[in-house]
Amino acid sequence: MAGALALGAASFRKGPPPAHTGGFGEPTCRECHFDAGLNEPGGAVAITGVPGRYAAGRTYDLEVTLRRAGMLRGGFQLAARFADGDRAGRPAGTLAPADGRTAVVWDTTTHVGYIEHTETGTDVTNAAARWTIRWTAPAEPAGAVTFHVAANAANDDDSPLGDFIYTATVKVSVARR
Repeated sequence: MAGALALGAASFRKGPPPAHTGGFGEPTCRECHFDAGLNEPGGAVAITGVPGRYAAGRTYDLEVTLRRAGMLRGGFQLAARFADGDRAGRPAGTLAPADGRTAVVWDTTTHVGYIEHTETGTDVTNAAARWTIRWTAPAEPAGAVTFHVAANAANDDDSPLGDFIYTATVKVSVARR
């Protein structure tokens, strides 16, 4: 059993399966990394660079930052979806990598795009992991957008044990014309 657990966790160095942000009823990384509670004290994940109000079709550079003392590897997954109304949970705009540390994956059932770490994007410096991503706002806004992110502050032992999972949510309104 321990070998199977190690093999499963090791495969996530290249990124988790789609739909693990914790948003809109999805599970988080705790589905596989279940040793600690969600958002345990001592760490946090944050999304910065999100505008107070977004402009249709504009591209924004966002940063996901994960912090936890003792973390040896870090990973994340983020989605941007309409917050409410008849389009709630549907993709809102486009996510794109800013470099080789992130990649976009798709859920072929829901057609939601997720941006997440790549294997080279799991490096940690000074107890923090940072990823820069690009979000292009919807060309035709349909209301507020919610960003959900789940992140893994990992101990790098290739098992689901000893890792800490953090989540954050940011909601942004559309700019008035």
